[in-house]
Amino acid sequence: MNTNYWKRQWRKNWKIWTLSLLMAVTIIGRGAPALIRAVSRLAAGSRETPAGETRLANSTVQATPLVPLAIPAQFDHVADFHDGLAAVQSGGKWGFIDKNGQTVIEPQFDEAGNFSDGLAWVRMDQTYGYIDPTGKTVIEPQYEHAQNFSEGLAPVQEDGKWSFIDKNGRMVIEPVYDFAGSFSEGLALVKQAGKIGYIDSTGASIGEASFDGGWDFAGGLAWIMQGDRRGYVDKKGELVIEPQFVQARSFAEGLAPIELNRHWGYIDTTGQTTIEPQFEAASTFAAGLAPVQSNGKWGYIDKSGKMIIEPQFDSAEPFHEQLAEVEVNGKTGYIHPSGQFSLQPQFEQAAPFSEGLAAVQIGGKWGFVAHS
Repeated sequence: MNTNYWKRQWRKNWKIWTLSLLMAVTIIGRGAPALIRAVSRLAAGSRETPAGETRLANSTVQATPLVPLAIPAQFDHVADFHDGLAAVQSGGKWGFIDKNGQTVIEPQFDEAGNFSDGLAWVRMDQTYGYIDPTGKTVIEPQYEHAQNFSEGLAPVQEDGKWSFIDKNGRMVIEPVYDFAGSFSEGLALVKQAGKIGYIDSTGASIGEASFDGGWDFAGGLAWIMQGDRRGYVDKKGELVIEPQFVQARSFAEGLAPIELNRHWGYIDTTGQTTIEPQFEAASTFAAGLAPVQSNGKWGYIDKSGKMIIEPQFDSAEPFHEQLAEVEVNGKTGYIHPSGQFSLQPQFEQAAPFSEGLAAVQIGGKWGFVAHS
C-alpha cells in the first residue's frame, strides 16, 4: 500500500471519483496492474491530524495506547493477505510473508500482486509473469501487463492486445481485445473497437459490445455506462435496469448504491428504489449495514434505510470480517456492527481485514493487526 496516499478529505469522495477514474481507465484501456493497484489504494487515504477524543453513540471515548501488532510495522508498503500470504515491500523490492510475519518469498520483484487461484503475478523489470506460493516461477515474465487469475484464467497483454491464459501459460482466448478484465461470476469484461462488452470462458460474446463503460459482475448484474448514465445488464448481456444514474456501484447483499440529483440512495435488482436518494455519499452493504455520509459525517444504515450507527465519523468503510475502518480526528480504528470499537482510532492508515489480519500504518511503516 502506497504511503503517499491522497489526503483523507479527498478519500471520502473516492466513492464517486474512483468510479469516474476507473471508468476513464476502462475506456482508454483499463487494466495496467500498476494503475489498478494505485486506484485500489485510494481507499486507504492519509491520516495526519493528531488524535484526540472520539465520540461513539453520543458518549466520549478516550483513545487507548497502541495495541500490540500481530506483525510489527516494518514494511514500506504492503498488500492484504490472500491464500495465507501478503505481498510486502522492503528496500524497494517486493516479496511475500505468511501470517506469522515470516518471509516466505524473499523481496526480489519490482511489483507483485495478490495470490489468486494459487498464483500471483509479479513484475521483473518491464515484464510480467506468475509465481506459485513457494516463489517458483510458473509462467516466465513475458507480458506487457498481467492481472490476477480468476476462475482458472488470467488476462495478459502482449503487443498492445489482451488475451487470456490458463495456469500453464497456454493461451485459451486469442489476443483481440484492447482491454480485458478478470473473470467474475463466469464472465469477463472486454473492450473491443472502442466499446465494452462481456465474454464467457470460451471467448464467446455475451450480447453485443455496445457500452461506453462497465464493471465486473456481482450479484448477477454488472453496471454499465451509455453516454454519461449508468444502468445494469444481466448475464445475457441484456439491459435490465435502464441507464439513468449519474453514478452506480456493484450490487452487494441485494442492493446497489446509486446517485441521482447529487444524492445517493439504493436500488434492488429489479431497479426499484428501496432507499430514497438522500445521502451525500454511500457505499455497499456488508453485514447488513452500509456506510453513508450525512451532514459531512459518516454513519451506517440498515436495509430499511434506518440509521443504526449515527453519523459521527470523518470517514467509514464497509464491514469486512465483521469489522470496519472508521476515522476520527485523523486516526483510524475499527468498529463492530454494534458500533462499538474493537480497536480504538490510533493508526495513521488502515486497510480492511482479510483472512483475520489488517494492514495498519504506524510511524510511517506498515504492519498487521489481528482481530481484537
